[in-house]
Amino acid sequence: MTELTLTAISKQLTALNFNADKIKIITVSAMDEAALNNCTSKENESFYNSYMNVIYRRGERYVLGYRCEDPLLEHAIIKIGDRYFDPTQQANSEFIPYQFAVLTEFKIFDMMKHAKTNKDFPPDIDYLLTKKKHFKNIINSEK
Repeated sequence: MTELTLTAISKQLTALNFNADKIKIITVSAMDEAALNNCTSKENESFYNSYMNVIYRRGERYVLGYRCEDPLLEHAIIKIGDRYFDPTQQANSEFIPYQFAVLTEFKIFDMMKHAKTNKDFPPDIDYLLTKKKHFKNIINSEK
């Protein structure tokens, strides 16, 4: 995976119709093995895994955004305290901390409420775009 510059990340987010200056870039860290072993971590299922990990209180927030690689990759991770983790990536490949563009974070109640309006699927990027009036702080409505 190639790490992108902030300028490259900003350009890609803008091309995807997001307000890049309103989006936080964070570093995703490795979880300790005991915590990782308790997490749901099916390969290639980051949205489902993150959703289930928050429901079962293995994460405090469901975090939706993009892995900062070229091109940006839609992805979901979890937040515990002030740290961000990716049980999906860590459990299924050699894990190296990476940058992540955070579009939004959901607490359990909000995450479940949005899933209910999304035919019981965890919120994803397409869902945000269909509800852009609720996420107008990050979505460029001029385009």
